Amino acid sequence: MTKPVYLAFDIDGTIYDAGNILEEAFAEAVDSLLKSGDYGDVKAPSREAITATLGYPLEKICLMLFPELGKGERDYLSNRWTENLVSLIRQKKGELIRGVEEIVPQLYNSGYRMLVASNGERAYVEAILETYDLKRFFSDPFLYAEGDIRNKTDIVERYLEVLDYRMIIMIGDRLTDLDAAKFNKIPFIGCAFGHAGEEEIAGERYIIHDFRDMERALGDIMREEGL
Repeated sequence: MTKPVYLAFDIDGTIYDAGNILEEAFAEAVDSLLKSGDYGDVKAPSREAITATLGYPLEKICLMLFPELGKGERDYLSNRWTENLVSLIRQKKGELIRGVEEIVPQLYNSGYRMLVASNGERAYVEAILETYDLKRFFSDPFLYAEGDIRNKTDIVERYLEVLDYRMIIMIGDRLTDLDAAKFNKIPFIGCAFGHAGEEEIAGERYIIHDFRDMERALGDIMREEGL
């Protein structure tokens, strides 16, 4: 049997757009923290400030947004923010990236196998996949930045160690996705429709501006690699 080609997908900005719920989720978390004690001038971050941090592990996101707070307070905000996001996702208040609902089943039926390669919290990512009935198209193992796996680069490295594959291709919209591909020496498809536009991934060989162009980019890579 021919070994599969795996597509390691970032989720936020590549599969799903949480843009319209980010601010709401953090505002409630900050409000809840402020009610529990005196934290001075701590304010809920703007959507733009939050979006600029996406792609990093949650611990780093909270450190970037709230450097004045201690670790305990940042951990509280991390947990509360994740809980709020999961609740809003399950209410379908975010949205899938245009084309995902159509193209992901097509990729699966074409023989590609899909993996989660996200710095997002497990509860957050799985809420997205379950709410939009996408998890059935993704393959085990489902790896997250937990324990000795620190980030997306480690996730991809672990997939390379444990899977039997023809090729693994990293797909994402941020510099962290590109870094994961470069470190692990695998092809990269950059999604210019994501949170950072094309800025962070400019100049890469395979850039798409619409999720519906995914099959074309994959075909180009397969031809280039002689597969």
